[in-house]
Amino acid sequence: MIEELRIQITAAQERLVAALEADEPHEAVRHRARLEDLIEIAARHDIDVSAWVDRTLLRG
Repeated sequence: MIEELRIQITAAQERLVAALEADEPHEAVRHRARLEDLIEIAARHDIDVSAWVDRTLLRG
């Protein structure tokens, strides 16, 4: 589960960065929400994802 969570977080961040670079605010909101969901899931399972997450991407 931890490895899959890390993969999903990485993918969400990559998609978010791509949406921001393409100036697609709607897509950025979607990917930011997915990233926040994954962080919440990790917290519920006591998984520390702080090293995997670029917190600057969470500011919208």
